[in-house]
Amino acid sequence: MIRNKKAGAGVSLLLVTSILAGGCSSKSEADPTPSASTKDFVTISWYMRKPVDNMKDQEAVEAEANKIIKEKINANLKFNLIDVASWEDKMKVMSAAGESYDLVLTSSWTNRLDLNVQKGAFLPLDDLLKIYGQDIMKKVDPRAWKAVTFNGKIMGVPAQSPYSQPTAYVFKKDLVDKYQFDYKKVKTIQDLEPFLETIKKNEPGIIPLLAVGGAFMPGLLSFDYNSVTNGVMYDEKNDKVVLFYDVAENMNNYRTLNGYYKKGYVAKDASIKTDWIAEAKSGKYAVQRDSGGYTEDGSKSTGLLGFPTAEALLGYPMIQTGSMTGGVTAISKTSKNPERAMMLLNLVWKDKTLSNTLAYGVEGKNYTVKNGKGTDNPTVEANSGAAQTWAIWHNWLGPLWDQWDSNWNSTKALETMKKNNDTAKTSRLLGFIFNPDPVKTEVAQVNAVFAEANPILSTGSMPDFDKYIEEFKQKLKNAGIDKLRDEVQKQIDEWKKQNP
Repeated sequence: MIRNKKAGAGVSLLLVTSILAGGCSSKSEADPTPSASTKDFVTISWYMRKPVDNMKDQEAVEAEANKIIKEKINANLKFNLIDVASWEDKMKVMSAAGESYDLVLTSSWTNRLDLNVQKGAFLPLDDLLKIYGQDIMKKVDPRAWKAVTFNGKIMGVPAQSPYSQPTAYVFKKDLVDKYQFDYKKVKTIQDLEPFLETIKKNEPGIIPLLAVGGAFMPGLLSFDYNSVTNGVMYDEKNDKVVLFYDVAENMNNYRTLNGYYKKGYVAKDASIKTDWIAEAKSGKYAVQRDSGGYTEDGSKSTGLLGFPTAEALLGYPMIQTGSMTGGVTAISKTSKNPERAMMLLNLVWKDKTLSNTLAYGVEGKNYTVKNGKGTDNPTVEANSGAAQTWAIWHNWLGPLWDQWDSNWNSTKALETMKKNNDTAKTSRLLGFIFNPDPVKTEVAQVNAVFAEANPILSTGSMPDFDKYIEEFKQKLKNAGIDKLRDEVQKQIDEWKKQNP
């Protein structure tokens, strides 16, 4: 899908102006008619994929949040949290059946925004934002509107997230201390070898490097290349489309991982393991991927894994369309109360106590206040495991930077994330989304090849690297990857003409 650039102006003032103008001049019959009335009490449904499967205390947390919501907009919030396995199918069925609901999590990676827009599943939000979403407008990164605008219409509210999410290696701190390893100097996957070798020789109960089938392994892909679709990448430096296996730097990193596997630094059965969090929490690995956000003192990974860690920063990827649409909230076209749905969403962005209640749960039950009690900016400590067993993550709700200082995300860590966003490089293709329809057969075939190869590639567990890669290339060619690359190039060329 080729999107219109005009509504996504580059600075806040221009953005607001364009939205105001768009709301007045381009209103269509499909747009909702705003109404400020909150006289009638309504229930707003919000569909979301479960952040973790073992969530607890949902009813108690919703009841606490609804005290605020009832008072402010005379409404009741009902989350419908769907398990990971059922989520995508559930939303497709609801959409196809025209079932009524209000808010929904959508993104570039789950319940995809672009596909839902193509199906006409969501309402355009320009008018609703103008009237009921002013607090949202004040906080959303102006660049992010570009990533959620289709044919001149804003189709979702992009959450605050680490758009340039840092990539890091995480070390067991007792081991780096024991062997006095200068982990901060690690900048590539190759830099790990001396430590992995030491662990292999001296720690028989520890596996040097955690890799699991199909899961992301840091240090394999260059930050100068962005993935457009499986097998096809965009070379930011040279402004051209390339095939995955033609990027020499990436392939060299995969070769290194294969070497680690052969030396016994990676578990022999790594390719059949899929739950990296469970493996990481076991404490039997010396080095693993980051927990989803680099913290220089290792606090985030320590909080997730349950034992002291140290982290080595590898770098920051460019901000892309996909990274800016990692968590987007849309309003269903079947919503019976789109105005109140936007009011509720705006309230979540406006009221720090509400958004943090939804994230941390109930005081005394899911978290305790360390200081600042009674203010809207306390320092809290999530009870053991609470950050994982309750908590709809802030970066799915929206106002991440308003998160209370805690043992889960410190104010310092949040400030660092925001600073990274503000200073990170932006991809030349921000706003572009590949439309697979003209080559959907080739896309399906290439995806099937990657689905088969990913567990092997991501763990380095092939007996002969060169032979495996040659066979992998041939399978991709047979699947039609050259045609896929040409279509990507064609669409990018067309998009650039409309977005010079």
